[in-house]
Amino acid sequence: MDVVIGPGRADVPEVRGVFTEEVESLRAAGLLAWTGFTAEPGSTATVHDGGPVLLAGLGPRDGCDAERLRTASAASAGLLSGDAVRVDLAGRAAARLGAGEAVRAVVAGLALAAGRPIGVTLTGLAQPEGDPITAGLLDAEAVLLARDLTNRPPSELVPADLAAAARDIAAENGLAAHVLDERDLRELGMGALLGMGAGSPHPPRLVDLRYEPPGARRSIALVGKGITFDSGGLSLKSPAAMMNMRSDMAGAAVVLAVMSVLARRGLPVAVRGLLPLAENMIGPNGVRPGDVLRACDGRRIQVLDTDFEGRVVLADALALAARERPDAIVDIATLTYQVVAALGPDIGGVLGRDRELTRRVLGAGALAGEPLWALPWARRYRHQITSGYADVRNFPETDTGRAITAALLLGEFVPEEIPFAHLDITGPAWRGPASGHGATGFGVLTLGRLLESLAVQEFA
Repeated sequence: MDVVIGPGRADVPEVRGVFTEEVESLRAAGLLAWTGFTAEPGSTATVHDGGPVLLAGLGPRDGCDAERLRTASAASAGLLSGDAVRVDLAGRAAARLGAGEAVRAVVAGLALAAGRPIGVTLTGLAQPEGDPITAGLLDAEAVLLARDLTNRPPSELVPADLAAAARDIAAENGLAAHVLDERDLRELGMGALLGMGAGSPHPPRLVDLRYEPPGARRSIALVGKGITFDSGGLSLKSPAAMMNMRSDMAGAAVVLAVMSVLARRGLPVAVRGLLPLAENMIGPNGVRPGDVLRACDGRRIQVLDTDFEGRVVLADALALAARERPDAIVDIATLTYQVVAALGPDIGGVLGRDRELTRRVLGAGALAGEPLWALPWARRYRHQITSGYADVRNFPETDTGRAITAALLLGEFVPEEIPFAHLDITGPAWRGPASGHGATGFGVLTLGRLLESLAVQEFA
């Protein structure tokens, strides 16, 4: 996609943003005859105003943000038929968001949905500082990669397949990559990851990605849950709950996608990405409820429910990440249904042990237009993860508070002095039926913005 800022040619189609408050004036002027257009984000209407004009809804003027701009831009891009277009969406929102942020969001939305080369002229605004066009294109590229990986059938993306894809992506994008097979994992003592993947004929893998720019001033580890298919193991899921479990590696896809564009962003931050990959299946060697697994830091985990496998494999990877004492550790995972019960399908949960890091993650999500909400780091529930047989247990033996107890268990594997936050994206990681291409890439933009903030300001 070729994007420039300027007045544009008058002989090419136009996309024009419309706020809810402007709809009636358009009707009064005779420009809009269709009564069904209300300017809700994502809604469109075609009119003629000296030439073809596609009206794109932006919702109420107050509250216009990056998410709305991206939604409007993507809806418009899917309807464009020519090879050039003028778009005023960024200009309409520049006063509220700033020109750079508006341009970045619009470019990302157009690139996410265009599906083909197109020349875009962004009208109605002055040249912003920096290079938000490139930033928006990289945002879209990373999101599309995460979506593509998460949408793939599980038969085409067993742990070894995803590890190989990660290695290739790393080689193409200036990252160092090391893929650990089952022998390597045994040497590291990663019994939690090995145990949860032991029921599958496709053994686990761990992908260790590194972006280490010269002169990096800070460091962070990102850990993404990579269960390439989750049957629930012996604690078997229902058929309905199993249908879209190819998406249980969305966290790993997000981390890989974020890292794939880091070299081109040029951020002065050292980033390590750890992707624990496993298939949670029933098999003769599979873990049983009541088994005890040992993570690489020596801590023992009692597995009471094999369908609570994500926190077990993440625990091993988090313990490994903590060995290098980065400035912060963040994990991202489709981990609990209870976060969906609490926040609905569109909002991700953030559970942070460190107040400043939690604030940074929430701020990054707000800037990126990915809705997040903080849930409490409630140590009062820690007794729900303790065990008489091991250091911790993976199942709280209660039906409530499970998003919190999952985060508390993960925190056990990160030393208190390291800032740590957990993102549960179970709801917004997928939209629509299991039969569709429902992966959203949610989390890519938030983690990208988090790294940008870390590049300019250290943790308090």
